Amino acid sequence: MFQAPQVFISYARDGGVSEQTAVALHEQLVQAGIAAFRDVESIDPGSHWAAVIEQQILASQLMVVVVSKPALDPQRWVMRECLFAANKRIPIIPLLVEQVELPLWLTHINALDFTQVQPWNRLLVAVGKYVPANVERVVVFPPKSQPRKPETPRPVVTPPPQVKPQQQPDYSPEVQQLLQELQNPQVQSPRRLEIGNRLYAIGDTRPGVGLDATGLPDIDWVKIPAGEFIYQDGQRLRLGDYQMSRYLVTNRQFQAFETAGGYQSDEWWQGLKKPASLPTHRWKEANRPVESVDWYESTAFCRWLSAQIGKAIRLPTEQEWEKAARGTDGREYPWGNGYQVGFANINETYHQNIISKLFSPKGFYLEQTTAVGIYPQGQSPYGLMDMAGNVWEWCLNKHEEPSMITPDLSGGFRVVRGGSWGYFTGSCRSSFRDLGYPDSRSLSLGFRLLCCFPH
Repeated sequence: MFQAPQVFISYARDGGVSEQTAVALHEQLVQAGIAAFRDVESIDPGSHWAAVIEQQILASQLMVVVVSKPALDPQRWVMRECLFAANKRIPIIPLLVEQVELPLWLTHINALDFTQVQPWNRLLVAVGKYVPANVERVVVFPPKSQPRKPETPRPVVTPPPQVKPQQQPDYSPEVQQLLQELQNPQVQSPRRLEIGNRLYAIGDTRPGVGLDATGLPDIDWVKIPAGEFIYQDGQRLRLGDYQMSRYLVTNRQFQAFETAGGYQSDEWWQGLKKPASLPTHRWKEANRPVESVDWYESTAFCRWLSAQIGKAIRLPTEQEWEKAARGTDGREYPWGNGYQVGFANINETYHQNIISKLFSPKGFYLEQTTAVGIYPQGQSPYGLMDMAGNVWEWCLNKHEEPSMITPDLSGGFRVVRGGSWGYFTGSCRSSFRDLGYPDSRSLSLGFRLLCCFPH
């Protein structure tokens, strides 16, 4: 039997600043009369470790997570503990002890900065908002076996086919010059931003960016052929044929859904949580990706467009998304292995250590979205644009239960992929998984489309 904690402390046992802060935090909470759980301090010898962790989180009223570089390692238990707590709607207070890149879902939670000074009083005040005084409960925790998944050997898979060049319509001389300039890998991100804005100003007529002659979204579909590919760190999966949109859904295309009464018609919202108001978009250029739309809105858009054009359109699963992003050979990024400066709209100014800062090429941080498709050097093996950076992309399935793809109102996390304009190189790796609440609207969140039946 264990005394149920009021506060669960999640941290990386690295012997460094994370563990030192966790020890000090435990002492501060105990001195304040608050029952706190820290694994080494609180698990009895002979107890089933994983079962105790799970049940102690469930019994807690609050989690304080000590955020450090080791804590964000997906191989450690810290992120698993945090995700479990978040899924159970247990409040979380992040405690930053190092300057790190936070996962998307943690950026929406106000964190306490312990990197320079340690404002213990402020932390205790914050904890006191969640934890009432003199709470005494005793909970029995039964053991629960959790078998480990065997490691999958990294297979060898044939590379994807070469991308066929897009058919180009008749462009004005200025548009031709701008598009030709984008093909030059020496053109830097600030200039690419300018080119995208200029294309918007004069009318961006690229296929797949705006509307067709009927006023419906003009989607440039790209076929992803059936076959095997390397998923994550070596798992071999096989998918059938499908198509993905070359570009992210743009502001102009999403506006067509809004103006057609997409938010008023209940037809598109069966089993979905309809927001109380229309989304507000920070960047309104028609050729930029739509942002600040949640998973439910993205799904409703897919249903609406399916009915308009008579095709089965939906969000991709993360397996479908990953194959479209990295092809079949298991590459790290859509263009190959290793990040290339100027190949994606991300924060290229962040460096994890001084060596990286000294020897990496100088990059840029635009602090905003850009027009879709202005980084052609960063396209995927199949020719899809912005699969790294610009905005995170909603996927169909749940994060903790990847086989669950049907809509529900549980509020469980949905997968997002691809990184965004505000994130760093690690987040835009093709195998990187992140997550968001399905009703979360963020300046970093958008989506692209999948068509189940190829032309």
